[in-house]
Amino acid sequence: MAGRNRAVTLLFSAVIALALSGCNVVRLTINTPLTPQSVAFITEGRTTLADVIDTLGAPDSMTDAEAGTLVTYRFLDAKYSRVNFGWLLKPWSPVDPDLVFSRSGLGTDAFDLLCDNNWVVTHHAFVRHRPAPPFTPYPF
Repeated sequence: MAGRNRAVTLLFSAVIALALSGCNVVRLTINTPLTPQSVAFITEGRTTLADVIDTLGAPDSMTDAEAGTLVTYRFLDAKYSRVNFGWLLKPWSPVDPDLVFSRSGLGTDAFDLLCDNNWVVTHHAFVRHRPAPPFTPYPF
């Protein structure tokens, strides 16, 4: 009886190990992700663009606006995970089945600053935050 329980445990462990080998988890970061804590030093009406550049680095774009200059920092912090259950069927199937469950959150975020003609920050805000995606099973 103990030998049978051990064989079942080993078989179950092997199946779990095979299932997890079809699993991918990836994190992609472009530029330094900004948080409210990392931009807390900015005081509207007092902080200059030079102060911001010293702390955050060069911006991604600067555009003329009616009230001065719009400065944009773009960043991406995405997580992607996927499990391919079709991988388990490859030894017994003549086709390569791809039964994938995945979740991703791609899309860039941005942090905008509006500076007056003297290069003093008058407004700042995070924009284009992507919503958390729902779990999407594919190919269903």
